[in-house]
Parts: sequence; structure tokens; C-alpha cells
Amino acid sequence: MPPEVTAVTDVNLARAPIEAGAERRLREWFAELSDRESEVVETLDHEGVYTETAFVLTDDEQAYLYVYMEAEDFEAADAAGDEEAYDIDEKHHEVLRETLAGDWESLEPIGHFTNPSLR
Repeated sequence: MPPEVTAVTDVNLARAPIEAGAERRLREWFAELSDRESEVVETLDHEGVYTETAFVLTDDEQAYLYVYMEAEDFEAADAAGDEEAYDIDEKHHEVLRETLAGDWESLEPIGHFTNPSLR
């Protein structure tokens, strides 16, 4: 019998257009985040975020940054992130302001499934 799932999570997939010519800078920043993984994990813990995954989709006319997140509570996660309690949070917001060309739009979730035996 699988173990009980103790936490209910919120999930979100959102996208924002990338400023023309800024995709390289954005990719460099996410590479830096990978190198600074321990700092990233510390901020995720502070925000109550289980998973944050970034993707880039580039077509002929526009590139988009997609971000998938799984968190205990998105309102609390946003508030904690907005505190910029860590230097890396402040830099992350700065890079996003410099590289994104519009507002975030969330995609509508129509299903979310997890394997409780792997949690």
C-alpha cells in the first residue's frame, strides 16, 4: 500500500515573453543558478517551494520563458520571494526585469498527478 500523502501542493505553469536579444543573458543567469544550487535550494525552502523548473520556447517571432512551480502555497511563496531575504533573490528579480518583455500569464492546469510512493 502506498504511503499517505501528507502535503497538498499548488502547481503553476506560467510564461512571459523574453525581450528581443535577451535570451542569451537569461540562459547565462539560469546556468549561474545551477552553479549556485545550494543558495537556490535555501530560497526554495524559505518560500515553501518544492519544485521550480524553467524552460525556454523560441519560435520565429517570440521567445518565452516558462516556469513550472510546485509549492505549499503560492501566495506565501510569492510574499517570501518578494522579501528578497537572500542576495540571490534580489539578483534573480533584477535579471528577470532586464530580460522579460511583458507580464506573466499562467496556463490553466487541467490535471496534476504525483506518485506518492516517491514523495
